[in-house]
Amino acid sequence: MLTNIHCDYCEEESDMEYNFLQKYFHLYFIPVIPLKKKTTVGCENCGYLYEDKEFTKAIDTKLNRVKDRYPIRTPIWAFSGLIIITLFFCWAFWQSGRHDVVEGDYINNPKKGDVYFLNFTSGNYTTLRIDKVDKTNVYYTLNDTSVYKYTKVFSITNDKYYTNKKGIYTRQKIQDLYKKDSIISITRK
Repeated sequence: MLTNIHCDYCEEESDMEYNFLQKYFHLYFIPVIPLKKKTTVGCENCGYLYEDKEFTKAIDTKLNRVKDRYPIRTPIWAFSGLIIITLFFCWAFWQSGRHDVVEGDYINNPKKGDVYFLNFTSGNYTTLRIDKVDKTNVYYTLNDTSVYKYTKVFSITNDKYYTNKKGIYTRQKIQDLYKKDSIISITRK
């Protein structure tokens, strides 16, 4: 509360109440970045609301004293969207690195039931399922179906698509296919 200030609107000495507002950019009501601070001062007598550009010298002086005693700081919640976005990107980066480590382990230690997503020719995707593994070889069943988009390959992983196309790869051949990006992804149940 600012006391004993002359109001130019009602021409009376009055107390005035001040408010500080923080504007911010938001996404779906989550504040991301604070933009600017706005100060308003309202006359208790007539109710006139002064904004930043209309402050008289008396209002400015008393308001600056208040700001010196009680500095106005942007609250941490005004950065909550930025914090959430930063945490999401850190998590995604961590997951990406973790995914590579897990797939590397799957390639080096194949197990029965693993499904390998393959890119045999440019734009032609299919899968193979591991049936058996021994010390040197990996026995598999190739999927009977192929698709032209990688996003569609998940729709052909059902057991009915694996019938009689059996084969054998050495463990080294599996690792070579992975290094050449012929095996583009691996899932394990």
